[in-house]
Amino acid sequence: MGNFSDYELQLLSKLPLDIALLANNYRADILNAAEFWDEPPFPENYVPELVEIYYGDADSPHVFIRKGKLEDYSLIDSDANAKSIAVQIDHQWAYIQIEGQEILNRLGGVVLPEVIIDPIALTNSALGVNFHG
Repeated sequence: MGNFSDYELQLLSKLPLDIALLANNYRADILNAAEFWDEPPFPENYVPELVEIYYGDADSPHVFIRKGKLEDYSLIDSDANAKSIAVQIDHQWAYIQIEGQEILNRLGGVVLPEVIIDPIALTNSALGVNFHG
């Protein structure tokens, strides 16, 4: 494993080996998954206040939804878009997918805003918010 602190190695030790090994290429995503690995899924009918969706290793979310309304949306480079997807709900990592493999799924009973479920609604909402190309 690369240059990981003792704390990071301790986090990684909670993960199955095949997932932990991905930390060399997807450090932030795998450490985030490890941090919430033992946390239970969200309860039934949980309505999130904040939903943030990150593609790749971005520092800020590409999709930001507050109280069901799309507040910010950034287009992603097609090169980066499929490598990793991470969803944070109310400041907790809830879903992480890397190269098409589900790494973490704590969504449980979360009621996702319609703008996420319906791509057309997402696109229409995106046209009416801060749009970063």
